[in-house]
Amino acid sequence: MAEINGFLKDSGLIRELAGPGSKLIMVIGASDSGKTTLVEMIARFLSQSARVGIVDLDMGQSHIGPPTTIAWGKAQGGFTKWQDIACEDFYFTGTVTPLGSLLPTVVGAKLMTDRAVLSCEKVIIDTSGLIAEPAGRVLKLLKVDILSPDIILALERSHELDHIVEGLLFQKRPRVCRVAVPARAESKNAVMRSHYRAEKVREYFKGGRMIEISSERIGIRFPGGPTGFRPQDLTDRIVSFRDEDNRDVALGIIEDVTAGGTVFLIRTPIADGARISAIVVGKTVFDRTNRELRDSISQKR
Repeated sequence: MAEINGFLKDSGLIRELAGPGSKLIMVIGASDSGKTTLVEMIARFLSQSARVGIVDLDMGQSHIGPPTTIAWGKAQGGFTKWQDIACEDFYFTGTVTPLGSLLPTVVGAKLMTDRAVLSCEKVIIDTSGLIAEPAGRVLKLLKVDILSPDIILALERSHELDHIVEGLLFQKRPRVCRVAVPARAESKNAVMRSHYRAEKVREYFKGGRMIEISSERIGIRFPGGPTGFRPQDLTDRIVSFRDEDNRDVALGIIEDVTAGGTVFLIRTPIADGARISAIVVGKTVFDRTNRELRDSISQKR
């Protein structure tokens, strides 16, 4: 209690977060504003007495699912660290940034939040740091409209969220609470973010195996563009495996495409015996030189 009280400095707001009228809590703010730290504190506070779900909407700096995904997990009995939160489910966006992929981002946010709400008494939504005009404003307001949070905690240094929250201030729901960014908020540069993604990718694909996928037996989906493609354009692309219920079950990296573009050789940690109906090809590629994920500049297929 003392920890979160030191961050929010409003005992009334803290009681409101714990009350029955605040089941869905959204945290927004720029990069390095302390969003993830605040989510940790809220989860630690609420999970001592309730089933708490955390929805991670930052597919570039994800803490629950692998990069390129929107994911959710449960924090029960007191939040300790992110590594202890198992990924309950994820949605593949095919990219590490919402820019140019607003629709998959919003769809994934809705699907994962709905599943978390069904399983938990409290759900905390940790958003990405994209707030700049116009994409940041559009994305955040679309998420507010479709997710319908009960309360929004808006972390600010100097009114940088005005263009997002001012149109919401007079609504009955969600209630917007503006929170000052703490002086101790940690700053991460592009290199640090890149290294973090690379480590998450390494962890996810550790122990992966090679499998063959034939487009004559499994569907191939290209949500980011037209379906026509040259096989050489798909090497190193990140893909997701969908099961028969259209749920993402594992990611993979295309190593090679043969047989005139009909056979895909994919490295993946997918479980043996998984029943796959389709693979979804993302815009993100695996840079083998730097062991990093980056969005493909060319959208040619």
